Amino acid sequence: MLTLKQLLSPLLVLAITAVPVMAGGKDANTAKENTANTTSAEATPAAASPSLAPTTGDANVTALLGVLVMKGVLAPTEANAIRDAAPTAQFQALVEALSHKGVVNAQDMLAIAEAKPAAPATAALQTQNPPQTGQTPTGTPPAPKEPASIPAVAPLRVLPIDAPKQGGMIPDLHLGSGANMKLYGFYKASAISDTASSGGPTFGSQDWPLPLLLADTGPTSDPQVHVKARSFRIGAQTEWVPKNSDFTLTGRVEADFEGDYTDVSNRNVSSVRSNQFTLRVAWMRLDHKIGDLPWFAEFGQDWSLLSSTLPNLFETTGVGIAMGSLYERIPQFRTGVQFRAGDFKVQPEFAIVLPTAGSSALTTDQRLRFGDRAGAESNQPGLEARLVFQFPLSHHWKGVAPAQLIFSGHHSRINEIIPHAKQVATSFTFTCTTTPCTVTVPTPLTNLNTPNVGLDNVQSWVGAPNCPEASGFCTLYQFFPTGIQRDNPQNIYTGEIQLPTPWVTFVAKFYRGNDMRFFFAGQLNDVYASLGALVDPFDANGISESGRAITFGCVGAVKDPLLANTTDCPGTPVTAAKLQPVGGSGGFAELSFPLSRIFHANPEGPNSGWVFHLQWGTDRANYADASRTAGHLGRTDLDTASLTYRLNKWVTFVHEASYIVTFTANDHEAGGVIKPHYLLFSGKDVRQAHNWRNEFGPVFTF
Repeated sequence: MLTLKQLLSPLLVLAITAVPVMAGGKDANTAKENTANTTSAEATPAAASPSLAPTTGDANVTALLGVLVMKGVLAPTEANAIRDAAPTAQFQALVEALSHKGVVNAQDMLAIAEAKPAAPATAALQTQNPPQTGQTPTGTPPAPKEPASIPAVAPLRVLPIDAPKQGGMIPDLHLGSGANMKLYGFYKASAISDTASSGGPTFGSQDWPLPLLLADTGPTSDPQVHVKARSFRIGAQTEWVPKNSDFTLTGRVEADFEGDYTDVSNRNVSSVRSNQFTLRVAWMRLDHKIGDLPWFAEFGQDWSLLSSTLPNLFETTGVGIAMGSLYERIPQFRTGVQFRAGDFKVQPEFAIVLPTAGSSALTTDQRLRFGDRAGAESNQPGLEARLVFQFPLSHHWKGVAPAQLIFSGHHSRINEIIPHAKQVATSFTFTCTTTPCTVTVPTPLTNLNTPNVGLDNVQSWVGAPNCPEASGFCTLYQFFPTGIQRDNPQNIYTGEIQLPTPWVTFVAKFYRGNDMRFFFAGQLNDVYASLGALVDPFDANGISESGRAITFGCVGAVKDPLLANTTDCPGTPVTAAKLQPVGGSGGFAELSFPLSRIFHANPEGPNSGWVFHLQWGTDRANYADASRTAGHLGRTDLDTASLTYRLNKWVTFVHEASYIVTFTANDHEAGGVIKPHYLLFSGKDVRQAHNWRNEFGPVFTF
């Protein structure tokens, strides 16, 4: 009913305003045709009570009554009774009827009465004495149309806080179920030039940037050229409009062709241009009000709450992976409430999310079957929260989005399980007594579909009090008869700011945390096994079900001087190493200049769509942690400049130039000694490598 009142009150004001003006125009025409001299009439003073003065123009009342009958506000008999009343009494009868139904109250009627313009006779007086040339007509002229303006650059916000309105979407499709749907997306093609690659057989031919120094690039830096069209994206917004309900129901699904390449018989030769269609987001949302406070609940896959601020990059396959962006899309249940004071909004949000490790050692078969397991096996959801402050920097700026200040955090636990199983031998010895020598491999050395899961059953330990064998000699397989598990925390927090102005939009983000591989940060370093005070002379380990090698040791261990493959523990127990996440920090800062607005281009002309972006990003791992990992990557910086030209509302051309530089992590040795670490690049030992990247192409939106 409140919505109906808000709709009808402006309708009544409009009708009351329109009727006298139309009547005045008619009287003026009549006076002109009769060439009357002067006529005097007094304007009816504004009533001191809500009672409305009589008006003419019953045709307008009839039209309004028809709308109210169709909306179910008035019954046909009530509308006919009002229509049959005297023309001067029709509006008063209509207002009284709406007042009895509770659609308008006394305050609404006072507002309508105050909005009523002068009586029709005044209009007749004004038109009987037309203004002389150069004079301004008396009376109220029509409101001038606001001149078009070029908007400022809006920050890229994948998690806006403006609540959807029921029936607020203009649909492209009306479904038979009663839902409405609107399609959106873009076509994109780009040509790319890189002066260096990330190196190696696995990451050496990416058409999107990753940190360098992942492997050797051969005799050169491996410069490359790519042309791609797989960035095509399509999505659909869905809205349900339930009758007699205050709930707003919306949903969204979005996908693109940025998935895996194919390996099937009709695409194996041409797999480079055959990409998989993959899900980006898919969620449904309920919006309601708790008192006067907007509240929502969302269910499905959407952007992580750490993803509030993203750089405005043309490269959309990676969007600055391990270069300062920090983002992810993740299955979640999310809720939030909004507090308002005028245009100032505060929205706290909370979500439970799928805990994910981004495990690096999973086999291809494992990734195809379940994606990841270490997070889910912690038996607890990940927790995320964010706090958003939104406010306009100035009420006088037109076409400028409000500013935002955002704080967010994430926590989850990652769990690794090593079952009680014997690792498959990875090597064997044999002795030839005759020639020719026939060798039979006793067990398969590797299994491409399953990691070499289990505990070492070769190295012996003696002197450990937790050895269950009477002999005092145990292998890891014997030490842990039911297997063992280890876990590690995953903690991240961010601070973000978005400040749009008419001349430049400033966006910045800072993050810090550990185990940030899944969120494309921390130089993609994985967790590592830290023995601490434990010692393991032979590097005996257990392999978890996600393929992670976890070492074991005891305090004060030494190699046995007489027995091969034997470790002596001086009365200290054998236990597993601690899983240590790699810590790190990073972020980015971006300046976006609306060149067309700055130089006062014609909003309707061909030069209305020029924008210039400058961006710097950095992602840094804790060197003491990174030096313990296999990758040894310490830091990658990204410097980007891009020029955007919008031909029209559908077509945009972009040229983006980037400079990428990656540094190795220094080695941290015993006693606090720090030494530089070198990796192969262009066939040489280096501590850093760089890449100049250019990407150009059009984007057609729909």
